[in-house]
Amino acid sequence: MLDNILENKVRIHTRDIQLATYPHTGSRVIVHGVLKDERYIRIFDVTGAVIEPGIIHHMDVKLLIKPDPLMIEDAEAKMIQVPMTECTTTLDTIEKLKGLEIKSGFSKNIRDIMGGKKGCTHLCQLVIAMGQEIVHGWLTQKRKDNSSMPKDLDNFSEKNFLIDSCRLWTRQGPKMKSLEQAIKAGHSF
Repeated sequence: MLDNILENKVRIHTRDIQLATYPHTGSRVIVHGVLKDERYIRIFDVTGAVIEPGIIHHMDVKLLIKPDPLMIEDAEAKMIQVPMTECTTTLDTIEKLKGLEIKSGFSKNIRDIMGGKKGCTHLCQLVIAMGQEIVHGWLTQKRKDNSSMPKDLDNFSEKNFLIDSCRLWTRQGPKMKSLEQAIKAGHSF
């Protein structure tokens, strides 16, 4: 039904988030995130001023990720386009990400560090979105050469960010059952 409604509609706003992971030295990776908001119509802001269509937010974040435990080793950000020059004062929150472990509760930790009055909601949302790219990109890099099946569940180093990350990865879910069976059988999953 909604597809039919949208068929002849013209966009008024878009948010594009692009995420990518790149190999670095050893087991480290660099995760790159870009957020771009664009408005396609003229609006009136809260003061009544006319604002023409265009890019509202264009932000760029790079995070250096290290393993054991998986954490943010270094972080850099740029605000290429923002609605007010004062927005750039919130870039100081990026420095506070250094040393943050990637584990269950990552999104809440990011909101605690840079959300709400502490920073910029757009920058915060970009870093939260980067959380899953950190996990998937790092796991892709880690698993490119050899099997990473643990000897047992106690040595499952990825459990901190995989277990309970979704319905399939609950402790009683199908991914954990598959892993337990693979460990017992001595195969990769």
